[in-house]
Amino acid sequence: MPRQLSPGHFMVPLLALALTAFAPALASAQLGVIEAFARRVTDLSFNASLGGLSPSSPETRGDAFDVRGFGLELLFEIGSVEEVTGPAPAVRDSAELVWKEMVVVAGPDGVDTTFVYDVVEPPPPSAPTREIWTFEMGIGYGQVTGFGSGDPTIDLRGQIRDLPSASLYANYVPAGFYVGLRSGFMALRGLRAYDTAGEAYSGIADSFLLAGLLGTSVEVMSLDLFAEAAYSVRSFPSVEWRAVSPGTSLPLNLPRELSLSGWSIAVGVQFAMGS
Repeated sequence: MPRQLSPGHFMVPLLALALTAFAPALASAQLGVIEAFARRVTDLSFNASLGGLSPSSPETRGDAFDVRGFGLELLFEIGSVEEVTGPAPAVRDSAELVWKEMVVVAGPDGVDTTFVYDVVEPPPPSAPTREIWTFEMGIGYGQVTGFGSGDPTIDLRGQIRDLPSASLYANYVPAGFYVGLRSGFMALRGLRAYDTAGEAYSGIADSFLLAGLLGTSVEVMSLDLFAEAAYSVRSFPSVEWRAVSPGTSLPLNLPRELSLSGWSIAVGVQFAMGS
């Protein structure tokens, strides 16, 4: 007697067939998005920074210029503001006749050929302008280290990583300075705490970054060199700790939250990526 098949037996083959049919289209769509984004990228920048933590949290310590960082960022322009610097030039070009088609009509008196032209008016001349403001967006990666514990009985080490960060910049072109706002997802990586007995404890935490930037840039041999000052708000309201050695209990003085906000001064270089 033939076995009766339920609808569920057909689901796996149908799903496999659907994935086989649509996989090339999905891959093509993803590559199309990446390609479209890559075409919009105008610059690539690298930076290195030194800074310190604000004394607002007793759980952490970061003396001036002990906190170190680096980052990279892809930039693309999203808008600009221009001003007119002079009157528009006088119109010198006249209209142009552009051949469109040839019409051949056969009649009792023979063949009549007519050439059809379009009259193309020249575009109106535009007045000379210069950029006053340019607006850019950046997608980047950053890493910060060099902070420690405010408790002398705990040796605290680790890294803050932006994974990734998004920035908005407003550049005032005539003076060569810019202001910016940065945000994004950040996480503590490689966070370790060591007690006086040498026992190690690992921690994990994540949160969102908020930073304000003020900088200046100068062009040197087709490269943009920049320097910027920033204040970053990095607050991790909850840190999860575990002992590295099995069976070790957690010390009561491990910080349950970490405030790693502070200031930084960065220098960097920016490369043009567009044609």
